[in-house]
Amino acid sequence: MTPVRPNGRMRGRALPLVATILAVVFAVACGTTTASPSPSGSGDVPRSSSAPAGSGGPAPSATPWPGNAVLGIEAMGAADGQITAAINDFNQGVAKQDLSMMRKAADGLAGVDVLLPNLDKIEIFEPMRSFGDRYGTAIRAISTAAKALRTAIDSGDGPGITRSSQDLLAGLAQYASVQPELASWVEQSIAQKRLLTR
Repeated sequence: MTPVRPNGRMRGRALPLVATILAVVFAVACGTTTASPSPSGSGDVPRSSSAPAGSGGPAPSATPWPGNAVLGIEAMGAADGQITAAINDFNQGVAKQDLSMMRKAADGLAGVDVLLPNLDKIEIFEPMRSFGDRYGTAIRAISTAAKALRTAIDSGDGPGITRSSQDLLAGLAQYASVQPELASWVEQSIAQKRLLTR
């Protein structure tokens, strides 16, 4: 869908939005990372119970995950970069007071709910359930708020833009809080995939 180019009236209505959320946007952006392998031995990142304590990651003899869990984590890890890119676009749109850029980012983030079926794949592996619950909560919040923001921008609804942007920021903060754990699961999935293909 082609992003809507905001007219002057819409841009004027968005100025209070920018003043309200700009600082929060950059706070979220600074805390957002992509799902990449975490440093070995970082005590604050949960690891699978299949990894021996103190190993810094899964050992070759680790108990294999169910195959679907590996596929689910792989899909979530692959999508993380796209989500982070959309977050960066949203941040730039707010910084530049560019509703077209914000709408484009919202359009991308509105579709993150396609990741939700992956929760069924990881739910069968008990150590991932808590992560899956929190990941699902964040993804649903992002998708719902992004859809609302897209609608508000299209209709020139200033208060709606402010409200849905704040909701989107809350969802993005939830996502940022689970990214380190996602990174750890992605790291472990590499070895787990090797175990499945032996």
